[in-house]
Amino acid sequence: MKSAFASLGLALQILTLASSINGLLLGPQVTLSNGDTITGNYELLSNLESYLGIPYAAPPVGNLRFKPPQPYTGSLNGFSAQAYGPSCPQMNPEADYTNTLPKVALELVMQTPLFNAIIPQSEDCLSLNVYRKRGLSSTAKLPVMFWIFGGGFDLGGTNYYLPQQLMAQGALQGQDFIYVSVNYRVAAFGFLPGKEIKAEGSGNSGLLDQRLALQWVADNIASFGGDPSKVTIFGESAGAISVGHQMVANYGDNTYKGKPLFRAGIMQSGTVAPIQDIDSNYAQGIFDSVAGFAGCGNATDKLQCLRNLLYTQMQAASNSVPGFLSYQSLHISYLPRPDGGFIPYHLMKMLADGHYARIPYIIGDQNDEGSIFSLPNLNVTTDAEMQAFIQYSFPNITSSEMSQLLTLYPHDITQGSPFGTGILNALTPQNKRMAALMGDIVFQAPRRFMLNRTPDVTSYTYLSQQLQGLPILGTFHANDLIWQYFVTASGSLIYRNAFIAFASTLNPNSGGLFTLTNWPKYQNTNSLANNMMYINSLGISTGKDNYRQAQMSFLNNNYLDIST
Repeated sequence: MKSAFASLGLALQILTLASSINGLLLGPQVTLSNGDTITGNYELLSNLESYLGIPYAAPPVGNLRFKPPQPYTGSLNGFSAQAYGPSCPQMNPEADYTNTLPKVALELVMQTPLFNAIIPQSEDCLSLNVYRKRGLSSTAKLPVMFWIFGGGFDLGGTNYYLPQQLMAQGALQGQDFIYVSVNYRVAAFGFLPGKEIKAEGSGNSGLLDQRLALQWVADNIASFGGDPSKVTIFGESAGAISVGHQMVANYGDNTYKGKPLFRAGIMQSGTVAPIQDIDSNYAQGIFDSVAGFAGCGNATDKLQCLRNLLYTQMQAASNSVPGFLSYQSLHISYLPRPDGGFIPYHLMKMLADGHYARIPYIIGDQNDEGSIFSLPNLNVTTDAEMQAFIQYSFPNITSSEMSQLLTLYPHDITQGSPFGTGILNALTPQNKRMAALMGDIVFQAPRRFMLNRTPDVTSYTYLSQQLQGLPILGTFHANDLIWQYFVTASGSLIYRNAFIAFASTLNPNSGGLFTLTNWPKYQNTNSLANNMMYINSLGISTGKDNYRQAQMSFLNNNYLDIST
């Protein structure tokens, strides 16, 4: 009898061990709010689990191409959430009306099997990813950081941004959180403009993708141990602009089922921007060019003609207009535009009118936001060519405003960007001037505009000068992603430590031993206030947000005319 019990005990141990090994091989499981159970990964070399490629919307293909996303209604029971979903169709950022050598070369690269192996693409792309601490209880109620990638609304995907270092920092601070990232449609598939799009209510489908993913989080994140009432949306560049748009969408109503979808926002290089309507002349020109390239220009129903195209044909048509690395630069073809629906009217005027979600936020910029975007315009070398570029980019600008703008941004390389470099880094007579102007119009001035027109919410702002002295580019746009996701440096004190603290407690100074400098709240009524965090090469310090006061005041007082 004793021998039988011993044998039974050994058998139970073997079964338990086998079950454990099988569980490890299968991966962790989570049961969603509707009862479906999905299987994820145990992340190697970290104490994390990941649930990848979870569909949150119906495939936006066929008659759903361009249209607002529809909730995913299929069963996810037994779904293997162990690999990232494909990125949405990417646009060649060099795309243009003409076949330039750089455009052709880059398109060849983007069409290679290697590129598509690294960044798989599909029109069926609306998925999200969830990372959490290993073995986390569904009752943990951790705060959630919801990442929206950048890429000029032309390209991007979630598999570029691995959160292991961010989440390790959260654990060190005693501020664990759930990390969610979302794929949303870009280029023509997500942001095709035009009166045809507006008429059927399909404007800004890429933003609506983000909103639907936030609703999925509201419904399901508690199953992963997250708290749906503690969601912070954050993003960089187009992702930051998306955050700003989500704050003003629906006249600032960010609720779902009677509760806020997010309680805070973080904007890294971007916010609401001076953008004309979805059916403005320039925007309509983009639609007409895409339809014409696709052979749909004379169709009775141009949108249906575009929907009937093969994916490869539509992708080619999407690439037939300027990308953000073409001569037009930040006069972007595809981006969120006021559509009379989700984005009711001019974004900056909506802020001025008080139509925004009352949530605390962080917003900041890099010192030389425009340096990268001025490189495609090196053929602008004279005052006349500079004026022509401005007139093209901002067709509503008056002659008086043009004169003032050129005076405030003079033909003086010592005042251009990279800032503070004197006579150095002038690739052409107009290059540094162009970089200063574009960086302020699209990034710096809208940042200050938002801060000064949201006085009833708590806000914090920063400026990075971390790469001051770097030839040609200076502290360039998007360098913050390096210190946020990959390499630890002074900027990491903000992009990791302070951001995590803010998402956890709504106070960026709550990171314990990792809070080395107290970050003051923004004071929008006092230009002499100590109200900005400066990121330097060796550390961080506080200072004043009062640089280029005359230039940005002019831009912000004339935003309706200086809109792209």
